[in-house]
Amino acid sequence: MADLFNLDGKVAVVVGGGGGIGKGLALGLARYGANVVLCSRNLEKLQVVADEMSADPEVKNPVKAYQMDATDEASVKAACEKIVAEMGTVDILVNSQGLNIKEPFDSIITDNWDSLFAQNVRSLMLTCREFGKVMMAKNKGKIINIGSVAGDRGVPLAGNVGYCASKSAVHNFTRMLAFEWAKYNINVNAIGPSVIFTPGMKAALPPEVLAGATALHPLGRVADAEDLMGTVVYMASAASDFLTGQIVLVDGGRSCKA
Repeated sequence: MADLFNLDGKVAVVVGGGGGIGKGLALGLARYGANVVLCSRNLEKLQVVADEMSADPEVKNPVKAYQMDATDEASVKAACEKIVAEMGTVDILVNSQGLNIKEPFDSIITDNWDSLFAQNVRSLMLTCREFGKVMMAKNKGKIINIGSVAGDRGVPLAGNVGYCASKSAVHNFTRMLAFEWAKYNINVNAIGPSVIFTPGMKAALPPEVLAGATALHPLGRVADAEDLMGTVVYMASAASDFLTGQIVLVDGGRSCKA
């Protein structure tokens, strides 16, 4: 039986791949054989990450870096054209870009609200539309958006109205795009993580903050970006060919708590 999770020969574009969640997702795809392309505004920082990934002994192909502002229409179009010209196609699109601004709703700054929706929603519209055209032309593709458990259930902390609203939009965007593009054999799904801290963040956080975040999860810990690797590889591979329009909450059991 063929390896359902093998990504050899696939071109995967990871938007927001310069750090945090995006870096972990990109590394997982690269280790399973994909030709990974990282996209972000800061090309200098992105190239450092791409070089680090390329040096990983489990990564099969060099990781490439392209500059792109995912909220800017012209920038997305130009990056898509350049990537397709140099890589030949795009098989997988991962939208891991995002922003979180915490403010009490009664004093929320309008520009901050607009920034949340530009970074978390508008950017998905632009990247899915442009890279999706490549997939439509060949009648095949995988799109994976990063939502949040907060998009389904909210969070028990004040100051998150804007963030939760934007992630709810990501979830329904994912469902409706999956419906509209099913006829093109394009699978559109989302991963909904809970709290994710890098090792450095865990070490720097006050103990009471880390303890409070840990207590939210029945599994007894917060996640690392690597905890999402298996899900993104599954969604990008042939193993998920009959999965579309789904929000998979990789949240340590947080969503099963009352």
